[in-house]
Amino acid sequence: MATAFQPSVSAAKHDQIIEALAREVDVDVERVREIYETERSRLDADARVKTYVSVIATRLVRNALQTTK
Repeated sequence: MATAFQPSVSAAKHDQIIEALAREVDVDVERVREIYETERSRLDADARVKTYVSVIATRLVRNALQTTK
């Protein structure tokens, strides 16, 4: 699935991150994708420096999914 995120991170890389998170927290990939894309868009809109947006989004998604288990 293609996303409109920073060009330095490919859509394939985002998919890898999402799939790895889904395996790690044992949650459906589509659920993880929904949360990841929401967090990533929110962070991307406010970030002046976009280098670590995907790292921060990954951490937020992981924390959100672990606390709901």
